[in-house]
Amino acid sequence: MTARGASTPSFRGNKAGLPSKLCLACGRPMSWRRSWAKNWAELKFCSERCRRSKGNSHG
Repeated sequence: MTARGASTPSFRGNKAGLPSKLCLACGRPMSWRRSWAKNWAELKFCSERCRRSKGNSHG
């Protein structure tokens, strides 16, 4: 197995197979990203804007 597949062994170009969760601020689904691999369990918000709003409506 290569270093690329080490973090997501089931990913073979099928983005539908990646884990996802909902943003706590806006409710939009977030798909797993390699840059989020180290803190995926703690990830709550999809963007900096949502993190700052912390659940308030965007308006």
